[in-house]
Amino acid sequence: MAQTNPAAAVIIPTHNRADLLPTVLDAALAQTVPLEIFVMDDASSDGTADLVRQRYPGVHYHRQETSRGPTFQRNAGAALATAPILVTLDDDCVLASPRSIEQTLALFDTDRIGAVTIPYINVHRDRTLRHAAANRSGVEVTFDYFGGMIAFRRDVYTRIGGYREALFMHVEESDLAIRLYDAGYVVRLGRADPIDHMESPRRNRARIEELSGRNHVLYAYFNVPWPWMGIHLAATTANCLWHGVRSGQPLRLLRGVLRGYGGIWKYRHQRRPVSGKTYRTSKRLRRALSMSLADMDHAEPG
Repeated sequence: MAQTNPAAAVIIPTHNRADLLPTVLDAALAQTVPLEIFVMDDASSDGTADLVRQRYPGVHYHRQETSRGPTFQRNAGAALATAPILVTLDDDCVLASPRSIEQTLALFDTDRIGAVTIPYINVHRDRTLRHAAANRSGVEVTFDYFGGMIAFRRDVYTRIGGYREALFMHVEESDLAIRLYDAGYVVRLGRADPIDHMESPRRNRARIEELSGRNHVLYAYFNVPWPWMGIHLAATTANCLWHGVRSGQPLRLLRGVLRGYGGIWKYRHQRRPVSGKTYRTSKRLRRALSMSLADMDHAEPG
């Protein structure tokens, strides 16, 4: 339920998931720390409004009549929150342990940590633990994460502008991560009890492939500094088209890439390239998957 002094704000964008949303909310309400919980309804048409209002009166419910996507909804929830930590949780992510958020909050133990991942298991696929720290000591940092299983310092999230809403969904995590690193913060791999990710079988794969091509191009335009931008864009184009061939969606990826190049003019005023140091660090972190904070700082002196 809502709290006067919440330790964290849980922001749940949702679209037509009234079947699973009660399980997600019940697990959030069972956490061992006081929370403020926001359900950000992205134009659902399945009775989500009545469900939340009738069964969860202590949950903040906000609705958009037109779908704006998860990046918009996470930012909108962050603007409403008062707690110092934001937990962005997808509507198919169940906090299987009541201590997961408490354990995550404990890992914001140095000022450099801007975000902490919450480990998860794709329960419909396997029992593999993902986005979890390998060691129980030290700070392990990463570049890649998923927006539905992570916590941020609210002041840092707000200062760097949150998610870039032009991306709608897909690749928005990479875009936020590189800006977070450029501001001097890191994404820490978490050690909390994992989330059960009940991945939806209703995902529009063709749409995701097209957004992938579009948003990878825009990511490069927004963030990559000279002299690397031309090379990065060329590699992105080639990689997207090759992925399209391998996935059986070549026309979707081609269309997405073309939409990305077209979007460069539309979003030309949003280009804010990061420093060369940040760009090189992001490339190294992606190749390594994770790295200790000490090793990362040693490898790339200021």
